Amino acid sequence: MTTPNLNPTVKVSNPKRWLWLIIVAALLCYLPVLLTDRAIFGVRLSNMQLLNIGLTQVNLMLIAMLGALSLNYLTGSAGLISIGHAAFYAVGAMTAAITGTQWGWPFPLVLVAAGVTGALAGLLAGLPSLRVRGLYFVLSTFALHYIVMFVFLEYQFKFFDVVGVPYEQASLGPVALNTPMRWYFFLVPLVVLVYMGLRNTMQTREGRAMMAMRDHELAATSAGVDVRILRLKAFAFSSAIASVAGALYAYYLTNATSEIFGIQFAIQFIAMIIIGGMGSLPGALIGAAVWLLLPSIITGFASQANESTGLVRLLLIEHRAQFVQAIFGTLVIVLLIFAPGGIAGMGRQIKNRIALWRGQ
Repeated sequence: MTTPNLNPTVKVSNPKRWLWLIIVAALLCYLPVLLTDRAIFGVRLSNMQLLNIGLTQVNLMLIAMLGALSLNYLTGSAGLISIGHAAFYAVGAMTAAITGTQWGWPFPLVLVAAGVTGALAGLLAGLPSLRVRGLYFVLSTFALHYIVMFVFLEYQFKFFDVVGVPYEQASLGPVALNTPMRWYFFLVPLVVLVYMGLRNTMQTREGRAMMAMRDHELAATSAGVDVRILRLKAFAFSSAIASVAGALYAYYLTNATSEIFGIQFAIQFIAMIIIGGMGSLPGALIGAAVWLLLPSIITGFASQANESTGLVRLLLIEHRAQFVQAIFGTLVIVLLIFAPGGIAGMGRQIKNRIALWRGQ
């Protein structure tokens, strides 16, 4: 007869993991100070040493991360390809204009309203997925984009004319988000919460069913998964996050027009998840960081090349915008051919090879 174990071992968290989390949190807290003071522990740094990155670019990157996370959840995890993501940004911006600018709602309620409106818009956008597949569904999201752009344009001209839609200063109770640093400390926890929420969602039974639907819809259906409901849920959840990001984007810019949510705005999110890694939540963050920060870094190098001649001047000075687009286009093509898992996938491969090398 075996004696029962009265002192079961308790699973202890990995101390290295907590150490890394503390280091990352400390770096995130110090980053806005570094970018604002342009110095590290009192030592002045040049613009090139900081890669020509400012806190405003970082804040826009954080807002873009929300959009990239939501699209990666929809496309990379649920397998629903959409090129109408900018439409949900526009829905959030329009909802923020109505509830915030016209009705005077407080900023937190505006974000809630943007999320609810975005979820409803996502449900409508997901309805064609119950009937059509593949290219036809992609075209339906393309049509949604232009419908929302038309509504936004009519709304803008009716109430605000061509100058665009103005937005009041965002505030959380008595704290006004009137500086880039305050925006930063509001956006970072929000991105972390969305990231953790999506990661935990993918680990649930419904999340695993959604990935099964992405991999093989017929097999998921035969296993008892209601793929129709899952599609609508994925669209609603993804669209709610994108609409909140759209409201944040409009508030941060303080003025928005229908032109800023054009088709190029939608395509950039597809490029982000391809660069970072489709189906990878960390990849969505990486892709947004590359897409938003690389142009600023190239601009910084261009400022150092004013006296250059030949090819360097041609690329960095005279045709800088085209050069940036060429880099992004080449990067997307190269990753699609040689690393379909994106930068995150390459990182996993390197990590696995190091682990195998250490095990030998």
